[in-house]
Amino acid sequence: MPDRIKSSMPERIKSNRTAAREGVFISYARSDGKRFAAKLRKRLDAEGFPLWQDVIAMEGGRDWWLQITDALDNVEFMALVITPNALKSDTVRKEWRYARQQGVCVYPIKGSPKVDFAAMPRWMSAKHFYDFDEPLQWEKFLNDLNTRCQTPRVPFMVEDLPPDFVPRPGEFDQLLSSLLNRQSGDPVAITAALRGAGGYGKTTLANALCHNEEVENAFDGGILWVTLGESPGDLTGRVIDLVQVLTGERPSFSDINVAAARLRELLAGRNALLVIDDVWDSVHLTPFTQTAGRGARLITTRIIDVLPRGSRRVDVDAMQTDEAVALLGFGLPVGCEVELGKLARRLGEWPLLLELANRALRHRVEDLHQPLPQAIEWVNKSLDKRGLTTFDARDPKAREQAVSKCLGVSIELLDPAERARYGELAVFPEDVEVPLATLAKLWARTGALDDFDTEALCERLDRLSLLQRFDPNARVIRLHDVVRGYLISEQGEGLASVHDALLEAHRPANAAWAELPRDEPYLWDHLAHHLIAARRGDELIATVKDLRYLAAKAIARKALAVEADLLAAEGLAADDVTLRALRRSFVQSGHVLDRCENRDAAEATLHSRMQGVEELAPLAEKLARALRRPFVEPAQPLPDLPDPALVRTLAGHSASVNGCAISGDGSIIVSASGDNTLKVWDGRSGAELRTLAGHTAGVSGCAISGDGSIIVSASLNNTVRVWDRFSGECLATLHTDGHLYGCAVYPDGERIVAVGARGVYFLRLVR
Repeated sequence: MPDRIKSSMPERIKSNRTAAREGVFISYARSDGKRFAAKLRKRLDAEGFPLWQDVIAMEGGRDWWLQITDALDNVEFMALVITPNALKSDTVRKEWRYARQQGVCVYPIKGSPKVDFAAMPRWMSAKHFYDFDEPLQWEKFLNDLNTRCQTPRVPFMVEDLPPDFVPRPGEFDQLLSSLLNRQSGDPVAITAALRGAGGYGKTTLANALCHNEEVENAFDGGILWVTLGESPGDLTGRVIDLVQVLTGERPSFSDINVAAARLRELLAGRNALLVIDDVWDSVHLTPFTQTAGRGARLITTRIIDVLPRGSRRVDVDAMQTDEAVALLGFGLPVGCEVELGKLARRLGEWPLLLELANRALRHRVEDLHQPLPQAIEWVNKSLDKRGLTTFDARDPKAREQAVSKCLGVSIELLDPAERARYGELAVFPEDVEVPLATLAKLWARTGALDDFDTEALCERLDRLSLLQRFDPNARVIRLHDVVRGYLISEQGEGLASVHDALLEAHRPANAAWAELPRDEPYLWDHLAHHLIAARRGDELIATVKDLRYLAAKAIARKALAVEADLLAAEGLAADDVTLRALRRSFVQSGHVLDRCENRDAAEATLHSRMQGVEELAPLAEKLARALRRPFVEPAQPLPDLPDPALVRTLAGHSASVNGCAISGDGSIIVSASGDNTLKVWDGRSGAELRTLAGHTAGVSGCAISGDGSIIVSASLNNTVRVWDRFSGECLATLHTDGHLYGCAVYPDGERIVAVGARGVYFLRLVR
């Protein structure tokens, strides 16, 4: 905060401010609120109130929303000038909602006599609106600003609705009536549940409910959301996340019962809605359903037995025909509603099936430029061949197999050999783009396909919408995760043999994985995955103990990638002393290996640094017998061997490193160098995240704000620069009259100190 404002601030205000948050943020619509806001700013400034740089909420502009949230993260009060144009904007509601989430006191002010209170949701219109045309309202406003803001945080942990969202009033109104007294609008303290098969839109319905104005009005204590899934693991962290949202601070509970007790305490007496999404086991509900108070819980699940006794259940079934047609026709040209209706009914009006069919139709219309009637005809012919007309949409058991039925529309169009090849795609990891060259090696072994046949089959799979991506130019494919999960279940125990076939298709002639070609596009990254899945864990352990393999992969993929293989092997044999020593020594030497230009140099370097480690001596001796002659061997221990306490060395600067800083949570490290740059590193893996370039002389020092969002650097070119840690953008530059040798930043990220040849500089970041 500027010293000018601090000195003029009334003492009564100073005493009531918190150290972390101070001041007033004025927001307004430029079109009809700018003049009023300017007068308000002038009057508040005359009273000595600290004012945040106001943001024009009604205009986009670059980073406009980031500016708003940054202001609301740092002030106690928001003075929101309400005008007709402000009321028309979703931004105002979003801004006001965010202020409530952050515990900021929102003081709405009538900036026009034409404010329509009926157009506002109740949680907005119920607030006191200051009208400065009324006597004593200005004095009340000043008095309220003189009082420390103590409004509780009102969370809204809900994602935006998807672009293809289709309202489903039948289920929605039933659910709304379960949670609210529709006459009074008050919440009902119950547990409600959405139950239905996977892919029937339970989560989307819950999302839509949370965005409903009646729900936001009724649950004025906030809306919280936690997603569990089939295997949520330790739930302590999920409970702590909710506690942090409610308090703004992250506690350090290690016991689930203690964390749940704190959550129960925070929710007591609060009109809050807690959504517990995708529950598979009733045990997982316990920490979240023990809460007391006037709020409610909404559970989504596909398993009826997990629901607590007395839950008001809403079954989520097939969509209505008009809803299904809207979803099936999303993004498609208008027309053909009758044909889309017939297809929707044929698909059982099931949202997941409709989305998959919509994707197939859009692919043919948008990518293949096929007219919509012909695209629908093609899908219907596919259904004819698949025989989906025998599918009874009223059979719950059949619906549980709906993904299988939907995928079968295209899969059954493949001949048996093609179907077998498609099923083998289950071996590839999630979210991986598979090179066609890799696939060709697998399919050459399992189906005698050559490169041309492989690409042709991939193109056919893409036409049948069985691939998420097929790029013949980049020569890669990608499988959708839902499809991958289905294929894995279809393969069952036979999947291990497919992993084995993939490995054997790539095995080097001498059987040593160290001899993989340096330009191998896939297996360097995923060898460990396939060895483990093929139940060949012993082979993985033996492979990483081959120092020639470690050297070869370091040249092919850099040292950090080798560390992943060592960790995977260590996970299979946690008690293996040699593996632990090998990983520690390799990580310590990673920065040296990354400077090696070829495999021979990497092998010799690895040998020179491993031979002095007692546990690794046998591995080093084995490597020595395979080294290309001649090679250099140290006559005595190298002088730069690391101390056992060293974890890793970060290398990448091209000149001396003059300073470093670490974030409060240890997640990032920043280094300053004479090469005119800063580098940002992952504090755990040591991976280089980005380089910050802009100084025209050596960077002499750096610092990180308390929350890790701001990086400050000082340079010998007489400048201080402020950087956004996440984007790498230079936010501000200040020129001084002398070389700078170091800097520091206050925890709030707003005040900076720099030291240099001409003295000490105290600086303030104005946003």
